[in-house]
Amino acid sequence: MRTFAILVILLACENGFTDTIQKWTDESGQVHYGDNPPAAITDNIEHLQIDNSFDPVAYEQAEERNSALYREINQIEKREAAEAKKAEKDLQKYFDQLDKKSREIKREKLKKRQSRELERNRTSIKIKRSSVSKQPTASRYQTRQ
Repeated sequence: MRTFAILVILLACENGFTDTIQKWTDESGQVHYGDNPPAAITDNIEHLQIDNSFDPVAYEQAEERNSALYREINQIEKREAAEAKKAEKDLQKYFDQLDKKSREIKREKLKKRQSRELERNRTSIKIKRSSVSKQPTASRYQTRQ
Protein backbone atom coordinates (compact mmCIF):
# COMPACT_ATOMS: atom_id res chain seq x y z
CA MET A 1 0.00 0.00 0.00
CA ARG A 2 2.85 2.39 0.83
CA THR A 3 4.59 1.84 -2.48
CA PHE A 4 1.33 2.54 -4.30
CA ALA A 5 0.90 5.81 -2.39
CA ILE A 6 4.49 6.86 -3.12
CA LEU A 7 4.01 5.99 -6.80
CA VAL A 8 0.83 8.09 -6.99
CA ILE A 9 2.58 11.05 -5.32
CA LEU A 10 5.55 10.83 -7.69
CA LEU A 11 3.29 10.68 -10.75
CA ALA A 12 1.32 13.64 -9.49
CA CYS A 13 4.52 15.62 -8.90
CA GLU A 14 6.01 14.87 -12.31
CA ASN A 15 4.53 18.03 -13.77
CA GLY A 16 6.00 19.99 -10.87
CA PHE A 17 9.48 19.29 -12.13
CA THR A 18 9.05 21.43 -15.21
CA ASP A 19 10.12 25.03 -14.83
CA THR A 20 9.59 28.17 -16.84
CA ILE A 21 12.44 30.55 -17.25
CA GLN A 22 12.04 33.95 -18.77
CA LYS A 23 14.48 35.61 -21.12
CA TRP A 24 14.52 39.37 -21.67
CA THR A 25 16.71 42.10 -23.06
CA ASP A 26 17.31 45.33 -21.15
CA GLU A 27 17.74 48.85 -22.55
CA SER A 28 21.47 48.39 -23.17
CA GLY A 29 20.88 45.24 -25.23
CA GLN A 30 22.11 42.80 -22.57
CA VAL A 31 20.24 39.46 -22.47
CA HIS A 32 19.11 38.23 -19.04
CA TYR A 33 17.57 34.99 -17.80
CA GLY A 34 15.52 34.56 -14.65
CA ASP A 35 12.23 33.74 -12.97
CA ASN A 36 10.88 37.26 -12.80
CA PRO A 37 11.92 40.09 -15.10
CA PRO A 38 11.93 43.62 -13.70
CA ALA A 39 8.53 45.32 -13.72
CA ALA A 40 9.82 48.08 -16.00
CA ILE A 41 10.45 45.58 -18.81
CA THR A 42 7.29 44.32 -20.46
CA ASP A 43 8.52 43.97 -24.05
CA ASN A 44 10.75 41.25 -25.46
CA ILE A 45 10.04 38.72 -22.71
CA GLU A 46 10.37 35.17 -23.95
CA HIS A 47 9.16 32.20 -21.88
CA LEU A 48 11.49 29.21 -22.07
CA GLN A 49 10.11 25.82 -21.02
CA ILE A 50 12.64 23.54 -19.33
CA ASP A 51 11.75 19.90 -18.93
CA ASN A 52 13.55 18.22 -16.04
CA SER A 53 12.03 14.78 -16.54
CA PHE A 54 14.26 11.75 -16.27
CA ASP A 55 14.93 9.78 -19.45
CA PRO A 56 16.01 6.23 -18.59
CA VAL A 57 17.10 5.44 -22.17
CA ALA A 58 19.36 8.48 -22.32
CA TYR A 59 20.68 7.59 -18.88
CA GLU A 60 21.52 4.04 -19.99
CA GLN A 61 23.22 5.35 -23.12
CA ALA A 62 25.27 7.83 -21.10
CA GLU A 63 26.17 5.11 -18.61
CA GLU A 64 27.33 2.82 -21.45
CA ARG A 65 29.41 5.64 -22.95
CA ASN A 66 30.95 6.41 -19.56
CA SER A 67 31.79 2.77 -18.87
CA ALA A 68 33.34 2.48 -22.36
CA LEU A 69 35.40 5.60 -21.66
CA TYR A 70 36.50 4.23 -18.28
CA ARG A 71 37.56 0.95 -19.91
CA GLU A 72 39.53 2.88 -22.53
CA ILE A 73 41.15 5.02 -19.84
CA ASN A 74 42.12 1.91 -17.87
CA GLN A 75 43.66 0.36 -20.99
CA ILE A 76 45.61 3.54 -21.69
CA GLU A 77 46.83 3.69 -18.08
CA LYS A 78 47.94 0.04 -18.21
CA ARG A 79 49.74 0.61 -21.51
CA GLU A 80 51.47 3.73 -20.18
CA ALA A 81 52.45 1.89 -16.98
CA ALA A 82 53.96 -0.93 -19.05
CA GLU A 83 55.82 1.58 -21.24
CA ALA A 84 57.11 3.40 -18.16
CA LYS A 85 58.29 0.11 -16.65
CA LYS A 86 60.08 -0.80 -19.89
CA ALA A 87 61.68 2.65 -20.07
CA GLU A 88 62.82 2.30 -16.46
CA LYS A 89 64.38 -1.10 -17.23
CA ASP A 90 66.09 0.31 -20.32
CA LEU A 91 67.42 3.22 -18.29
CA GLN A 92 68.71 0.89 -15.58
CA LYS A 93 70.39 -1.25 -18.24
CA TYR A 94 72.03 1.85 -19.68
CA PHE A 95 73.27 2.93 -16.23
CA ASP A 96 74.64 -0.57 -15.64
CA GLN A 97 76.52 -0.39 -18.94
CA LEU A 98 77.92 3.01 -17.97
CA ASP A 99 79.04 1.64 -14.60
CA LYS A 100 80.69 -1.34 -16.27
CA LYS A 101 82.49 0.89 -18.76
CA SER A 102 83.58 3.22 -15.95
CA ARG A 103 85.03 0.28 -14.00
CA GLU A 104 86.85 -0.92 -17.12
CA ILE A 105 88.36 2.52 -17.68
CA LYS A 106 89.48 2.71 -14.04
CA ARG A 107 91.07 -0.75 -14.32
CA GLU A 108 92.92 0.29 -17.50
CA LYS A 109 94.17 3.48 -15.84
CA LEU A 110 95.31 1.50 -12.82
CA LYS A 111 97.15 -1.00 -15.05
CA LYS A 112 98.86 1.84 -16.94
CA ARG A 113 99.86 3.53 -13.69
CA GLN A 114 101.22 0.25 -12.30
CA SER A 115 103.05 -0.38 -15.55
CA ARG A 116 104.65 3.08 -15.43
CA GLU A 117 105.64 2.60 -11.78
CA LEU A 118 107.11 -0.79 -12.57
CA GLU A 119 109.06 0.69 -15.47
CA ARG A 120 110.31 3.52 -13.24
CA ASN A 121 111.39 1.03 -10.62
CA ARG A 122 113.21 -1.08 -13.19
CA THR A 123 114.90 2.01 -14.59
CA SER A 124 115.90 3.14 -11.14
CA ILE A 125 117.32 -0.31 -10.34
CA LYS A 126 119.29 -0.29 -13.60
CA ILE A 127 120.65 3.17 -12.80
CA LYS A 128 121.67 2.05 -9.32
CA ARG A 129 123.38 -1.06 -10.66
CA SER A 130 125.19 0.85 -13.35
CA SER A 131 126.31 3.53 -10.91
CA VAL A 132 127.56 0.89 -8.52
CA SER A 133 129.56 -0.80 -11.27
CA LYS A 134 131.00 2.52 -12.47
CA GLN A 135 132.23 3.57 -9.07
CA PRO A 136 135.97 3.25 -8.73
CA THR A 137 136.95 0.56 -6.41
CA ALA A 138 139.90 0.81 -4.07
CA SER A 139 141.71 -2.04 -5.75
CA ARG A 140 141.80 -0.31 -9.10
CA TYR A 141 143.44 2.82 -7.83
CA GLN A 142 145.73 1.25 -5.35
CA THR A 143 149.30 1.67 -6.21
CA ARG A 144 151.56 -1.21 -5.90
CA GLN A 145 154.25 -0.73 -3.53
